[in-house]
Amino acid sequence: MDNIALRRQRPLGLTDLFGEQAAAYAGLERTLIEQFERWGYRRVVLPTIGYDETLSTQASPRLREQLYRFFDRDGRELALRPDMTVPVARLVGTTLYDQPFPQRFYYTGKVFRYEQPQAGQRREFTQVGIELIGAASAEADAETIAVAIEALSTLGVDTFQINLGQVEFLKSILNGRGLSAEALFALEQAISRKSHVEIQHTLDALEIGGEVAEVVLALPGLCGDLDVIARARHLTASPAAHHALDHLAHVYELLTLDGHAAHLILDLGEVRSMDYYTGISFHGYVSGLGFHVLSGGRYDRLIGHFGPDLPAVGFAMSIERALLVATKPALKGADLVLPACEHAACRRLARLARSLGLRVELELLGRSGDALANDALARGADHVVLSCDGERCLLMDAGSAKPRELTYDALEAEVRTWSR
Repeated sequence: MDNIALRRQRPLGLTDLFGEQAAAYAGLERTLIEQFERWGYRRVVLPTIGYDETLSTQASPRLREQLYRFFDRDGRELALRPDMTVPVARLVGTTLYDQPFPQRFYYTGKVFRYEQPQAGQRREFTQVGIELIGAASAEADAETIAVAIEALSTLGVDTFQINLGQVEFLKSILNGRGLSAEALFALEQAISRKSHVEIQHTLDALEIGGEVAEVVLALPGLCGDLDVIARARHLTASPAAHHALDHLAHVYELLTLDGHAAHLILDLGEVRSMDYYTGISFHGYVSGLGFHVLSGGRYDRLIGHFGPDLPAVGFAMSIERALLVATKPALKGADLVLPACEHAACRRLARLARSLGLRVELELLGRSGDALANDALARGADHVVLSCDGERCLLMDAGSAKPRELTYDALEAEVRTWSR
């Protein structure tokens, strides 16, 4: 591809948003931020670039491969952030560890991963989410999941669910096996694909048999309501495994009290990133979409890489994935379009309307009369001032057959009654 053709392209895995998509993106981001703030979360703004060693902290083998790496002028290896949780953990561990707890943060920002481009997979996408730091209780886990459920509700879809698992259950079963991060990752992948043959093959390769193998092979079928907890108890006598199940049951019961049971599925096959997650782990799915929209869990040992050990739980949503299923608002035009004339009254009216929160556009191409009205109304404008000399004004309203004549004072008074 020559340089001229290359200039016209964008790299694979990236996208442009404009028009209705851009408006929906901004609207969803605003709605989620407002929701997080109602729960008491406060915004953090984090660097896009970090040291490779920092951003790779407790990353899975797959995520390490997906990092975009480069060198600064001093030869230090940098990377683009692949998620937002590690930067939050660094901030808390190095700067905020001596502040009152619990600490509640939300963020929104671009993250970068070298993914194979396909539906739902981008190399640059936006994560918006929360982190709850300093509380290890079932109540903290339940709060995080409740916020995630509300986040899915903002999409305007009828059917969605949270698949809620407990990583600590399987970790307690595997305790003492000394499995490497790569071995754990291979086992996680086999379980997540719910393939009995693949799980058995992985267990054989890792030389795992007996009761442990029986529990692992049963995991894909341990999916449903609270009865899952009872079924899992019969598979092992491990006190640590039973404690993990008790915690999961408590979280489920708290969410049931809040009326969220209809959106919950207990799934003990939800075991991803066992070297990272230390307790609950969950994915959020929307009906009709073949991949998750949000994911999260508890990660009590991450912050300790940067400072004191602190419990933490959170989740992140991909806005780009959410837009595939979210109800998209109609693209709204200007509330008021004015000619770019030299009458002080017109400019005063524009300033007034903007101060009231209205969207105001000035006609910059010299059009007037029918040409101005037709163009502005076609682009969704609600009102168009066709002319105004400071005393008499001609106003065309959307849906009207002809303009109205008003005094300037009357028009200004009417503008004050409009609202977004």
